[in-house]
Amino acid sequence: MRMTEDDKEKVIYNQEHNDPLMELKEIIKQIANVSKVEIKRVAPKECEEIKDLILRSTPDDLYEKMVVGYLTSICAECMYPDTFHLQRNDLDYIGFELEKGTIETEIAGKMLGTCMKGGKIKVNKAGDETGSSMNGGEIIADEIMGIGNTLNGKIIAGKVGKISKNQGADIIINGVKYKRSLLDRLLGK
Repeated sequence: MRMTEDDKEKVIYNQEHNDPLMELKEIIKQIANVSKVEIKRVAPKECEEIKDLILRSTPDDLYEKMVVGYLTSICAECMYPDTFHLQRNDLDYIGFELEKGTIETEIAGKMLGTCMKGGKIKVNKAGDETGSSMNGGEIIADEIMGIGNTLNGKIIAGKVGKISKNQGADIIINGVKYKRSLLDRLLGK
């Protein structure tokens, strides 16, 4: 994606003036790849501006969804020790690589808490692949459609639809610790 001179001027204006109306597409134009470090480098520096950007964003493709997911983590870490109350119910990748802080929302999309290393996420409902590759932290939900393969951390849920076979996290469902049966472990399920 090539930047026009007009785009470059807009980016420079935003960086110099920390424009509170920075848009998702502007962030995407400025990053070399989707990573927390890259997004943190170009995102607004104030927590409230990041929160406003998240609320205004309408991510369509996977790339945009991942960027907004990183923004939710950056905002929660910026607000720490306060809780980030996310007033959106339609986002995938909430808490992407979260390291500290707390995010609360009613309904999360897919990939909630992907690659999280710390912190806490509280939701009423979460989509598929919740906690994929999480290596720490805690996810608390009333209902989860599906738990992805985890490395570590803790997931507490009232109800879970499906659970991927590779689980390193402590999973507690309706007050009972999840354990694969001996037969499932022997058969690699």
